[in-house]
Amino acid sequence: MTWLPLLATLLGAVIALGSTLLVERRRERREDSIERRKTKREVYARYLAAHAETRTQLRVLSVASDLTDEERGYRAFTAYAACYAPRYELAVLAPQSVLTLAIEFDKRARDLRDVVIEGTNIQSQGGERMQRYLAAMKLVHTAMRADLGADDGS
Repeated sequence: MTWLPLLATLLGAVIALGSTLLVERRRERREDSIERRKTKREVYARYLAAHAETRTQLRVLSVASDLTDEERGYRAFTAYAACYAPRYELAVLAPQSVLTLAIEFDKRARDLRDVVIEGTNIQSQGGERMQRYLAAMKLVHTAMRADLGADDGS
C-alpha cells in the first residue's frame, strides 16, 4: 500500500510532463508557421517590387530618344538584373505552384527587356508583349496571395 501514492505521483508527473511537451510542440509549430508566412510575404514583396521597378525603368528607356543602342541595351540589362536576387530567394522558399508562374513571369519580363533593347517603344508598339507581361504578373500575384492565404480572411 505504501507504493500506491508513489505510483500515483509518478503517473501524475508523467502526464504533466507529456502534456507540457505537447503544448510546447504545438506552440513551436505555430510560431514556425507564422515566421515562415512572414518570410514568404517579405520575399514575395521584394520579388514584385523588383519587377515593378524594372518595368518602370524599361518604360522610361523605351521612350528615351537620346540614348545610343548600346547604352539602351546596357541600361535595360541593368534594370532587369535587379530581378535576379529576389527570383533566387523565391526559388528556395515558394511552393511549385508559385514558382512555375514566376518562371513564366520572368520570361515575359525578359521579352519586354529585349523589346526595349531593340529600340521599340513598349507603350505604343510593344503592347502585345506588355499585355502578356501584365497577365503573367497577375497570375503570379494571385498565386502568391493564395499561398499566403490572403483571400481566405486570415
